[in-house]
Amino acid sequence: MNKVKLACLVACITLCLAMFGGLVNQRAIVGAEEPTSLPEEKVELSCKFPELSGEAEQYFKFDVQLSYEGGEQKKLFDFYTEGPPDWVIDVRSGAYGETEKIIPSIYLDPEKGYAEQIAVVARGVPWRLPEPGEYTIRLKVAEDSSGEPKDSIEFKVMVTGRSDFMVQTTSGRLNIKAKAGESSYLPIIVTNIGTTVLDKVTFSSSKPTGVGGEEWSITFKPEKIESLSPGSSEEVEVVVKPPSKTIAGDYPVTLNFDSEPKSSVNAPPKLEIRVAVSTPSHWGWIGLGIVIAVIAGLVVGFRQLGRR
Repeated sequence: MNKVKLACLVACITLCLAMFGGLVNQRAIVGAEEPTSLPEEKVELSCKFPELSGEAEQYFKFDVQLSYEGGEQKKLFDFYTEGPPDWVIDVRSGAYGETEKIIPSIYLDPEKGYAEQIAVVARGVPWRLPEPGEYTIRLKVAEDSSGEPKDSIEFKVMVTGRSDFMVQTTSGRLNIKAKAGESSYLPIIVTNIGTTVLDKVTFSSSKPTGVGGEEWSITFKPEKIESLSPGSSEEVEVVVKPPSKTIAGDYPVTLNFDSEPKSSVNAPPKLEIRVAVSTPSHWGWIGLGIVIAVIAGLVVGFRQLGRR
């Protein structure tokens, strides 16, 4: 009886193993018949920081990752850029440790396993810098052989205002002549070379030390510039008056300038002026008077002798 049960148990186990093996072999055959499909071809552009801000004369650089997968072989892809008028936009190689080069296209290998590093560099032309505001730049990548666009990415540039101005004399010279106790005039030009309006430009000076308690007088006409638009200029007259007891010689005078808002590019400008002071010669006038008196006496004497 036990032998019969054992035989039945062995027969059941054998039958189950046979059925399971058949199913496994059938699935393996079906799986072998199905062709392996390649992943879909995909080109993707990405940027960690797609928005930048800065002053008008800056270079705006966007670091971009370019990935390619799903293709069967290397392919050449072209770059196309779009941006505002009077902007220069380049696509450059951006591999670490590599000198950046302008690249119009790139070969991509789907088996490379990591993204290519490129950079988009945008800037306004120096002779026509962009006004403060928001600007949009776009990069497109397309297959070279067909021209079919594969992906695009958009960047934002926020151009901030640049405050800056320059000062120069109308003659270009940094020296003037003056007489002790008398006023001399030096015209200067103040020019706004920034991209924002200067709400106010103010003036001050550093003067030489006077003699005998007298002080130098340095004034500006007008006393300040209330507003100066980008690219505009205004003339200011500097009035320099040395004290009456000033000894003849050359004296340094520093003209200082400041603005609101303050310059965001350079330190406030200043002019170092050399003032050549001369003094009236009293003894010269006295000597001239003596000469005239002597000549007059001789003339009178000759006339009297002639009458005799």
